[in-house]
Parts: sequence; structure tokens; C-alpha cells
Amino acid sequence: MAVPWDSPPAQPLHSAPRSLGENQGRRWPQQLPTAHTPGALSGLDTGRSKPVVGMPTSVAPTALPARDIVRPSASVPSPTSVFQHWAVEPAFAASMPSFYDVVRMCNKFDKDVGSLWEFRLLDSHGPVGYMLPEFVAEIRWDGTSFRISKAERRVHLASRIGVGDDVVEICRIEFVKLCEKNLGLLGGVRKWLEKRSDYHPIRGLEDHLIGIKMPSPLRGVFGIVTTGTHLNVYTVKRVDGRPKMHIWVSRRSQNVTYAGKLDQIVAGAMDPRDSMDPLRTLQREAMEEAQLTIDVRSRVVTAHGTFVGTVMEGPRISFFDKKDAVAGSEQGQLEPGVRFTFDLEVDPSFVPQPSEPNAIAGFFLKPVDDVKRDLRRAEWKPNCGLVMLDFLLRKGLIRPEDDERFSMLRQGLQRELPFQNV
Repeated sequence: MAVPWDSPPAQPLHSAPRSLGENQGRRWPQQLPTAHTPGALSGLDTGRSKPVVGMPTSVAPTALPARDIVRPSASVPSPTSVFQHWAVEPAFAASMPSFYDVVRMCNKFDKDVGSLWEFRLLDSHGPVGYMLPEFVAEIRWDGTSFRISKAERRVHLASRIGVGDDVVEICRIEFVKLCEKNLGLLGGVRKWLEKRSDYHPIRGLEDHLIGIKMPSPLRGVFGIVTTGTHLNVYTVKRVDGRPKMHIWVSRRSQNVTYAGKLDQIVAGAMDPRDSMDPLRTLQREAMEEAQLTIDVRSRVVTAHGTFVGTVMEGPRISFFDKKDAVAGSEQGQLEPGVRFTFDLEVDPSFVPQPSEPNAIAGFFLKPVDDVKRDLRRAEWKPNCGLVMLDFLLRKGLIRPEDDERFSMLRQGLQRELPFQNV
């Protein structure tokens, strides 16, 4: 099918009032310009043969710049200042020599975002995603409200919005339509369309656009910022008369992405229903995955009415990845990500029970030395490995004498992302 290029530029879009109440659609007070009929694709040099979107032929591992840090900012950092190439290639052997390779395994995108295409949404002030040019070229855009500008290297969802229209629903319909038109191109879309229940919120939007969501299989295609929460569950047992920390870990089943990899026993993506509140995400995921009840106000955790512990909040970490073959159907997709971390100390007698047998192969209690070994062997799902690395650093379980790149570890967990308001 033809792919549209260089639709006439949009007219200036007017701002809208602040968001309505929680879980309400956003009603539009102004008229937006009509999306023009797409034209034909011509002349895009992607530098590679046409792939199935989400399944490229190969992904070369690259390295994270040492200088990348997160900083709150009202403006988007310049691409060249954010992404610099490292001179040293990362190690992806059976046993990695430095814990910094755990960082680099989750930061395999190290190019300038100038090499990518911006994804913009209605009248958003900046990009809310970045797309690989080969994905833009391969997707069937005809019959949708997506404008494609080759000159600006931009994909723009510019639906016609009338006064009082529900912006969230209009955008949702456009994303679903795109899924339906690209069944054979977008990894995971066919399965998603069977239920149409799994959406991911789009971060970095102005107030009047908050609540817009997209089907989860599209998030890596459009390169939006993913958001999730992770709970590190640990206990202290006496071994040979001395207290030793042990950590509860989850092994992923063969039915999900990153099959067989290790994970926190509670971890998951933010849902649009969570209103961008990581504690709500944690509360939902804890019940779904481990039958744990969390009181959001007190942060007390119970299991079947019995006290388990109290959740403690950890730092926020960030990364920018280009997924490799281990990600399965998401191979080649981009993932700028933010993760909110939490800790929970439990009694040695407590044994958590998994409640998602199709997604979880089991929970296992591991001594810290085994967890560190598994990190070095790349046994962890990449972003879960980052969360565990952060936990071990905060608890003083990785020391300067343990790693020659110790001074770079904390900095590597705070990847600067080229977006506003994330």
C-alpha cells in the first residue's frame, strides 16, 4: 500500500482548557484543521531492506554515554548533547565483566534523535515519541488521520476535532484503525485486536491532552516513553549465624516477551486507569501478580488479611533502549523508559505466591551473590536488571572495590530523555 508523504503543514493549533476530571474524556473547544488525503511514498532512504515492523534483521548492541544524566527541564535537550557515542563496545558475553554492562544492555540506542522521525500528537508542543525511518516507510498510513512529512521527518496525528469532541476517544480510534490496517507488519497487533484491552498512556502531554493512550503493541513503534513500577521484595535470613539478605525474584514464563528472564515479583507497565500515579500501578500489579494488597495511603502490604510489610519508595530510573532478539516480537523497537522503584522487606517466613501462571514460571528466593551472578550473566530482563542494580547499590551490596566502573553506575541509571514533561 502507498505511504503518504509531505501532507500540507498543519495550521497553528489552539490550546485547550485544562483537563477535566479523572477518567473523563477531553472535550475540544476549538476546531482543528482537517487531515489531508495522503499522497504516495517516494524517495525515503532507510538504509536497509524493508522489515516487518518490530522484527528487523539485526540489532547491533551499542553503548551508553557516560555523561547522560536525568535533569528536570522545561525544554527538550538538543539531540547532539544527549546522545554521544562511546569508544568502547559493551560486553555481551556469558559473563559480563562490569555491572555497567547491565546499564548498557538497557541503553542500546545511542544515536542522535536527529536520525529519527518525530511523532507529534494534535497540538502537543513537542514530540511525544521518536520513530525509526524504516518503520515510517513500512507502515500503511492511507485512510488514517496521520500526516507524514518527509521534509520535517515528522509523523503527526492530526485528527479533525470539533467543539466538545472527546479527544481521547478520537485518538484511540485512529490508533486502532492503524492496527487493523497493519496486521502483518506490526508485531503483536493481531493478538492485541482479539481483546483490545491493553493500552499504554502517553507521557509528556499538555494538560488538555492528558489521558490519550495507544495500543500497547504500538508503543515501541512510535517510540513513546514507557512507564512502569517495580517492587524489590527482600528478607534477611540468618546463615551460619550471620544475617544475610535474600531477594525474591520472578522467572518469566515462555508465553511472554523476554521469556525465561528474571524479573521482580511485582513489576508492570502503567495503565491509563492509573492516572500517572505509580502507587496505583504498584497496587494493581501487586494484586494481579502476587496476591498482595497495598493500601495506597499507608503503603501497608497485606496478604489475605495478614500484615506483610510496608512499601518504601525508591528513586526513579530511566533508559533508552533499542530492543534486540531477546525481546521476541518487539525486536528492533525503541523504548525510552521511566521506572518508579519501591522496596518491601518481608519476614523470612513469608512466601509470596504467583497469581499469573501464564506469565510467571515461579517465584524464587535467592541470596544476593546469586542475584549478582545472574545480573552479570544477563539473566535478567533488561529494565528489571536496572532496577535490581539500583537496589543493590542503594543497599551497599555493590561496593567500589567490586567494580572498576563503580563511579559510573549511578549516573548510568539516570538516562537523559529528549522529551518534555516526562
